[in-house]
Amino acid sequence: MPAVARLIPAERKSIRDQSMIRSMEDLLSALRERRDQLGISLETLDHIAGFPPSYSAKLLAPVPFKNLGWMSFGLALDALGVALILVENPAQVRLVERRWIPRQRPRDPAPAARKEPQLSSRK
Repeated sequence: MPAVARLIPAERKSIRDQSMIRSMEDLLSALRERRDQLGISLETLDHIAGFPPSYSAKLLAPVPFKNLGWMSFGLALDALGVALILVENPAQVRLVERRWIPRQRPRDPAPAARKEPQLSSRK
């Protein structure tokens, strides 16, 4: 049985800290960059993620003809060994914070228990 070669680039570049993802285009660009950084083929990405053949090529094409969906989004991130973190964008906050209208009632920390329908007792 042939040994599986582990692809480890001599100098592994870190993911750019400064790139803020603010759109689907930014996300796809970051995923393309990560794939290039790892030096893996689209076929390998398909295999690891469990995608059908050529699915990654459709997702990561310069003009994608498939979109990341609920399942493919997480599978692509996992296959590339990355995760997303939600961070506040101070520049955008300054633009919209005056438009934020506080809730009328505070959010209930424990939503009401679901009531079971009562069966009528007919005889």
